[in-house]
Amino acid sequence: MSAVEDKSLGESLAQTQRLAPATRAEKIFPAAHFPDKKQDFDNVNQLLEKSNDGLDGKLTQAGVNISSARASGASFDLQKHPLPATVQSRASWKRFRYQLFSTYRRLFTLIFTVNAVALVVFLAQLRHGSHSSVATPANSATAAAANFCIGVLMRNEHTVNCLFRIACSVPVSSPVWIRRYAAKVYCYGGVHSGCGVSGTMWYLTFCGLVFKQIDSTLRSGAGLDWEDRALAATTAVTVLLLVFILAFAHPHVRMKIHNHFETIHRYAGWTAIACLWLQTVSLVASNSKSSHRSFGLVLIQTPPFWFLVAITLCIIYPWTRLRWRAVRVEELSEHATRLHFDYLDKMETCQGVRLTHNPFKETHSFATIPNDNGNKGFSALISNAGDWTDDIIRSPRQHIFVKGAPTLGVMRVALLFRRILVIATGSGIGPCLSLLQTPAEDLPRRPEMRVIWSAQNPISTYRKNVVESVYRADRNAIIVDTKQTGRGNLLALSYGLFVESGAEAAVIISNPVVTRKVVHGLEACGVPAFGAIFDS
Repeated sequence: MSAVEDKSLGESLAQTQRLAPATRAEKIFPAAHFPDKKQDFDNVNQLLEKSNDGLDGKLTQAGVNISSARASGASFDLQKHPLPATVQSRASWKRFRYQLFSTYRRLFTLIFTVNAVALVVFLAQLRHGSHSSVATPANSATAAAANFCIGVLMRNEHTVNCLFRIACSVPVSSPVWIRRYAAKVYCYGGVHSGCGVSGTMWYLTFCGLVFKQIDSTLRSGAGLDWEDRALAATTAVTVLLLVFILAFAHPHVRMKIHNHFETIHRYAGWTAIACLWLQTVSLVASNSKSSHRSFGLVLIQTPPFWFLVAITLCIIYPWTRLRWRAVRVEELSEHATRLHFDYLDKMETCQGVRLTHNPFKETHSFATIPNDNGNKGFSALISNAGDWTDDIIRSPRQHIFVKGAPTLGVMRVALLFRRILVIATGSGIGPCLSLLQTPAEDLPRRPEMRVIWSAQNPISTYRKNVVESVYRADRNAIIVDTKQTGRGNLLALSYGLFVESGAEAAVIISNPVVTRKVVHGLEACGVPAFGAIFDS
């Protein structure tokens, strides 16, 4: 595809857009500029090369009914289905409710509350000094290790895939409210963070009990052996590391210094795990000496040991799947590029891969797009959103590291519905294409879809084949060129098209600010809406 073709098509789209009434859906592109059949695309390309006439005339010659397509797409009237007045208000209780009581926060609160209640009971027994009390340092260490283990497991690729497959197995014949709750499976990060905070809370309790025992030993005049000294040192270092990790994991801090957060989360976490291993060995050695039992026997009877084994295996596993893969780079523009891989015959719908140049520094997740016509391999769409992506675009490479197993993402929940509204901004169309470009024969539960895509210069930035893929999935797709129209009211447009199309739910892939605004706004309108929550 030549740059001349893209430029001609872009100018024609812009010309047609300027002819549309300003009151019609924020000057949206006329819909269905592209037909469904490949030979018709070839005809359009030939006509584009031969003439500079208006796009409508070219496509009419190619046999596309533009007037009927425009009636169902671009001329969609926002006034026909306006947002409810209560939702338009920033002070709306409904919007506040869905922001404050999101599924992620409810899961976090549930995990934290259960642990807090258990800790209160633990401390109450400790205070009363009951002989049958379970309030011992060993039990607080077990509670901390159990929480950390669950938190790490919630980030394992196969755990995530299992959760998605279970949730998305709910029949589409089920009531919408059941499928709505099942589709919130992507909020599993609430369990991860809840267990992380709760585990730290239990570990602080363990730390207090350990140093209380050490203080009693010193007051009695007895000296500390090497096990006690090692236990004190590892406990103090681990507490500092855990507090450090939690401080940088706070959403506001994480968003401002994300690269530093990634580094701290990784290396401080690994160091904390190493300290926990040293601590466990010290505790087991001490217990073995006092109980006159073998070290190995005490070790296998210590619950934290098994939790640490599971945590360590989860950390090591992605590294066993680290591969140096060949990649073909398709330069789209200064803002975007597309990476093509062929090491797999086929990638499962709505899965993502983690890419990196330096696996010890950072990894970045990208949704995969299946190749057209069942060809081997897949691709990933990357836009300039930071230092790493900017380097990928400006300095293309022939090889790149792929780490871990492919992981299912939020777009997968679309399979729970018969008809769905897909909303994307900018390069968010990439994850959407993972679903849009999958043929029905490869995806029996593929839903009917309406598509809204808002992007700056979509054709010159992402090229014509991406736009064609969108129109293949939805002949009446709405594409907004924000360069010419501004961002507009994406929430109002999404709600209007949702009602107009009779969809059961909406999924959005965008940046954090837009995602929250649209998801919370649609949910306040009673619309099942889903979008990434950026918790990691």
